[in-house]
Amino acid sequence: MGLDARMDLRKIELDARPRLEAARREAAAAPGAPDTAIIEGPPTMNGEPHAGHVRGRVIKDMWYRYRTLRGERVVYAAGWDAQGLPVELQAQKELGIEGPKSRIEEGGIETLVAECKRIVREYHGRWVEVDRLLGVSADDSAAYWTSSDEYIEREWEVLRRARELGVLRDDHAVIAYCPGCQTSLSHAEVSQGYRESTDPSLYYKARLRGDRASLVVWTTMPFTLVTDALVAVHPDEEYCRIEAGGEELIVGRTRLEALADEARLGEFRVVSTVRGSELEGAKYDHPLLDEVPELARLAGGEAYHTVVAEAFVDTGAGSGLVHISPANGEEDMAIARRRGVEVFCPIDDAVRFTGDAGRYAGMFVRDADAGVIESLRERGALVAARKIRHQYPHCWRSGDALVWMARRGWFYMLDRLGSMTVDAAAAVEYYYEQPRNRFLGIVSERHPWCISRERYWGTPLPVWDCASCGEKTWLHSRREIVEAAESLPDGEGFELHMPWIDRIRVRCSSCGGTETSRERYVLDTWHNSGAAPHSSLGAGERSRLLPAPFLTEGIDQTRGWAYTLLVEGVILAGAPSAPYSSFLFQGHVLDRDGNKMSKSKGNVVGARDLLGRQPADLVRLYFLWKSNPIEPINFDERELGTRPYQVLATLYNLHAYLAQNSSYDGVDVSEATGGGPPDGASAPDRWALSRLQRTVRAVTEGLDACRIHEAAHAIEDYVINDLSQAYVPMARADLWDESDGAAARRRASYLVMARALRTVDALLHPFCPHTTDHLHREAFGRPLEASAWPVADAGLEDGGLEESFALAARLVSVASAARTRARLKRRWPIERVTLVVGRGQASLLDGVMSTLREQLNAERVDVLEADERATGAARAAELASLGLPVRPTLELDRKSAGPKARDLLPRLAEEVAAADAAAVAAELASGGTCSFRVDGREIRLDAGDIRVGVGATGENEAADRDGVAAVVPSRRSDEMVCRGLVRDLARRLQALRKERGHRPTDMLEYASVRGLSAAQESMVSGSLGELAFLVRVREATLSERSGAEYAEGDVDGQPVRIAVG
Repeated sequence: MGLDARMDLRKIELDARPRLEAARREAAAAPGAPDTAIIEGPPTMNGEPHAGHVRGRVIKDMWYRYRTLRGERVVYAAGWDAQGLPVELQAQKELGIEGPKSRIEEGGIETLVAECKRIVREYHGRWVEVDRLLGVSADDSAAYWTSSDEYIEREWEVLRRARELGVLRDDHAVIAYCPGCQTSLSHAEVSQGYRESTDPSLYYKARLRGDRASLVVWTTMPFTLVTDALVAVHPDEEYCRIEAGGEELIVGRTRLEALADEARLGEFRVVSTVRGSELEGAKYDHPLLDEVPELARLAGGEAYHTVVAEAFVDTGAGSGLVHISPANGEEDMAIARRRGVEVFCPIDDAVRFTGDAGRYAGMFVRDADAGVIESLRERGALVAARKIRHQYPHCWRSGDALVWMARRGWFYMLDRLGSMTVDAAAAVEYYYEQPRNRFLGIVSERHPWCISRERYWGTPLPVWDCASCGEKTWLHSRREIVEAAESLPDGEGFELHMPWIDRIRVRCSSCGGTETSRERYVLDTWHNSGAAPHSSLGAGERSRLLPAPFLTEGIDQTRGWAYTLLVEGVILAGAPSAPYSSFLFQGHVLDRDGNKMSKSKGNVVGARDLLGRQPADLVRLYFLWKSNPIEPINFDERELGTRPYQVLATLYNLHAYLAQNSSYDGVDVSEATGGGPPDGASAPDRWALSRLQRTVRAVTEGLDACRIHEAAHAIEDYVINDLSQAYVPMARADLWDESDGAAARRRASYLVMARALRTVDALLHPFCPHTTDHLHREAFGRPLEASAWPVADAGLEDGGLEESFALAARLVSVASAARTRARLKRRWPIERVTLVVGRGQASLLDGVMSTLREQLNAERVDVLEADERATGAARAAELASLGLPVRPTLELDRKSAGPKARDLLPRLAEEVAAADAAAVAAELASGGTCSFRVDGREIRLDAGDIRVGVGATGENEAADRDGVAAVVPSRRSDEMVCRGLVRDLARRLQALRKERGHRPTDMLEYASVRGLSAAQESMVSGSLGELAFLVRVREATLSERSGAEYAEGDVDGQPVRIAVG
C-alpha cells in the first residue's frame, strides 16, 4: 500500500484489519498453555452498543495488546449475557405482551423463549460488528454464552457450594419488587435505579386505647396502612402531649414546631411530656379497621396495634412516630419477627391487593394511596397530606417505582461468610482510592442477596419440592437430573431452560416419591453473569488462569458484576479469594454538556453510528487519552479532530519523512536495533534517544498503574514536542547537507529516528493497532506483532543532556517572544541574540550551542548569568548591570485594580505605563503602596495591582520569564534582510514542490522566481546557490523559464510568481 502523501485512516484500517485478525487467530491457535486470561464482562444482548461500551471495550483490548507485546499469551474470549430479565422484557415488548405474567404462559413459554433467542442472535451480530470495526481482539469463536447448558451446569456448582457452606436459604422476607417486571430484585439492583419522585407525606391520627390522646403518625406510603401492625417511637425521644384545636395529640419534641407549621395545627400548648420508652406497650385503634376486616381480626390479638420503642426511628423526620408495616418494610419485618407479630400481606404478584384487603381489593397498591387518604379524612383521622420530592428507587430495567413486599425467595446470607468477602475485596488492586473505598463499603454491608426471580428466561433454580413429604431435592447437573428423573419427556438432551426442565418429574431424595415439581424460580441475571470466571472456563483452565489479573467495567458495577463475581468467587473457594487480582472501575461517558446519555433525551451516541463517521483508531485514542479512566468523560466528537488526530497525523508524517529521506540515501532503517547511539550521533541524536527511554518508562509505568491517560500523554509529548517540533528541525540541516562526510551524519540521524519511531509504534500499538501496524510494516517491512514491548535502556539516558536541551528550549521560547515584540519572524536570521540564564547554568549550553544557534537563527549568541530569583525592578537592575539595554516596565493588573479605579481604569492604565518604573518600584518596595492622581482623584495601589517587568532600550527588544531572558535587535542589516528573503522564497518554493507532488528527496532541475522588486533582486542575486540548495534544485533563477507552470504567491506582501520543475 505504501505511505501516501496524505494520511487516510479509513484506508489504513481496511489494509491492517485482515492482518490483525489473522494475527489474533494465530496467537489463539499457538501451541502451549496460555499465561493469563481476560474474563469478559458480558454485555446483555438486548440493545445496541453505545459510546459507554466503546470506552470499556477499548480499555480491555488495550490491556490485551499491551500484555501480548510483553510476551504473554493471553486468552481473550468474548462473552455474551444472553438470558435474564433485560432480554426477557425486550422479548415481551416485541411480542406485544402486556399486563400480568400469566399472559406469557397463555401464549406459551416456548414462544417467549424463541423470541428471546431471536433477539440475542440479532444483537449479537451488531456487537460483533462493532468489535470488528473497533479492532477489539475478543475471540467470538470461543465465546461463552450465559444461556448455554454448559454454562448453566457450572453456575449450579455455585449453588451446591453455597448449600455446603450454609449460605443459601429460602425465606419469607420483605423484598424489593418490580410491578412492571413482576419479580423480586436484589439489594444491589435496587441501588442502581434511584431517581427523584413525588410521593405523599401523610400524617394521621391513631387514638390511644382508653385515652383521649391520639398518636400523630407519619408515612410516605399511605397504602401500607392496610398492612399496619405497630407504631414505633424512639426510646430516648421526649414526646409531647399537646392540646390543639380541642383535641390532644402526641408528637416528638424534635419535630414539634416544624410539624405544627406543616400540618397547620394553629395555637397549641404542651400538656405533658413522656419518654418514648414509657410509651412501649400502649395500644392504639387503627382508624380504618372497618374497611379491612382481616386486619380487624388480627387487631384482636395481643401483639397487634401496639406502640413499640425502637432505636431506628428518625426523630428528625415526620412526627417522630412511624407506623410499622411488616409486609412492606425490611426493618418492619425484623421488628415483627422479634416481637412475634404476624405478617399480613394481602398483595398478589401483580402488586394488587387481594380480597383480604377489604375495600381496597383489586387495586394496584400505589393507586390506593388516594383512597386511604380520603378515608382518613372522612373519619376525622387525617392530620395533613402533602407532597414531597425525594430520591426513590425504581427498577433498573423497566423504570417502575419499586414496592417492598413480603414474599418467599432464595437468599445468600452473606453474613454467614464472616469476613471472607471483605478480606477478599481488600486484597484486590483497584488502582484508585475512591472506587476502592466505595467497593469495600458496599461489600462490608453483607446484605442478604435475593438470588431468585419469578421469571422464565434464565438459569432455572434446580430444586424440586415433594408433594408427599415436603422435602426438597437439589440436583446440580444434567447427569444428576437424568439419574433422578422418573420421566424425561424431551429425552436426556433436554434444554436446561423453562419450560423443558419443568416437564421433568424426579424422584424425591427423601421418600422416593415422584409427586415432585421444580420451584419455578430462575436465578438473578447478575448471579448468572457473576459465575463467568467459573462457568466460562474448564476445571483445568480455572486452576491455571484464575484469579484473572485484570478486569474492568463501569463504575456502576461496584454493586453489579464486580460484586457478584466477588461473592460467588468466595463461595466457590470457601475462602477469602476473589476471582480477579485487579479491577478498574471506569467512569461513565456523558454527552458534551455533562448530561447522562439516554434515549429519552436523544443524546445517546451509538457505537455503530460513531464508527461509521470516525476512524476506529481515532476513537480508541480519544477515549484512552481524554481523561483519567475512573473519571466521567464529556464526549464531544469534535475533539477527535484536535489533539488525538494531531498525534496520528504527526506520527504518520514522521514515518513518511523517514522513509523518503532514508531511501534517497540508500540507508536500510531496519538496521535501527538496540545498543548504543549509532556512529556519528550528534547531541540532538543522543537527546532524542535519552528522551525516548524516559517515554518508554513513563508509558510502561502508566499502563501498569492504569494511568492510561498519562501513558497516552507521554506518547503525545514525545511524538509532537520532542520528535516533530524539536528533533526533526534540529536534524533537517544535516539531512540536506551534501558536503563530504555528511553521509555518515545523515545515516546516524536516520537510524536514531527509525529507532524512535519503531519504539513509538510499539508503545502506541495497544491504543491504535491499525495505524501502528500499517506504519511499521510500510516503514520497516516487518509485522509489529513480532516485536517485543520496549524496555528502557538506562545506558542511553543522559540527564545532563536533557537538562541542557530543556534549558535551550526555554531560551528559544523567550527569544521568540522578544522576536515577536520586534516583529522579526523566526525564519529571518539576525546578527545577535543575548541570552541570560541562572547562576551556574551557562556551562549547560556548552554541548548544545551549535544546535541552539541554529534554532535561534542568529549569527552570534552570547550567554550571561544572573540571579534567576530576582523579580521586578531588581531583575531589571541586575540585567542592566550586565550591560544589557534594558529597563523596568510597569503594567497595571486591571483585574486587581479595577475595583479601586472603576470608570477611571483606562486612564489609570495609561498613567501607570507612563510612570517612572524605577521610582514606582522603589516606592512599592519601601512602603508597599504608591499613589496615582487621575482626573483629580487619588488612587492608591499596592504591589498586587502593578506588574513590574523588563523592557528594552534603544533599537532592541527584550523578553524575560521563568528565570531566563533574551535581548534581540529590532532592526536587521541588509545582509540579514537578504538572508531572510531567501528563506522566505525557499519556504514558498518548498510548499509548491509539495503541492506538485514532488518528494522531499527528489532533485529537481530548476526553481524560478519572478516579480521581485529591483532592490530585492539585487539582494537575492548573490544567494541563488543557497536558494537552490534549500529548495533542492540544480538551478535557481530570477528570469522567466520557458514552459514553466507558475503559481501566484507573495513575500512580505510583495506579489511574486514562482515555479519548480
